[in-house]
Formats: sequence, C-alpha cells, structure tokens
Amino acid sequence: MSSEPWANLLAWCKGQRESLQMQREMLRSGQFSVYENHESGQKDTSAEHVTRLTDSMAELDAIIAEFERKRA
Repeated sequence: MSSEPWANLLAWCKGQRESLQMQREMLRSGQFSVYENHESGQKDTSAEHVTRLTDSMAELDAIIAEFERKRA
C-alpha cells in the first residue's frame, strides 16, 4: 500500500488545524463574532464556537500525533 494517501491525509489534517487555529484567534481577538438569532434578538455565541474549535483542534492533534508516531 502506497504511503502517499496517508501523507496527503496528514497534510490535510495539519492544514485544517492551522485554519481552525486562525479562526479561533480571530474570534478571541474580536476580529469577528458569531451571532444566533433569537426571538428576543441576537445572541453572541462566539465563546461556544471557540470551545468547539479548541475541541476540534485537539482531535486533529491526536490524529496528527498518531500518524507521526507510526511513521517514526
């Protein structure tokens, strides 16, 4: 089995993690915010999104670490 598909998947995981990190930092710094519409008005849900992004980054970190451990 060729290692190229695995290398491509690892590269994708690293790119996704970088993208998520950028989004998280932009939310944290206030460069942009996420709002949900409610009957009483809009609610800022940026903090919840930061938490989700952090969780997703942790999952990608685990996948990346496993790939790199197996390649070593």
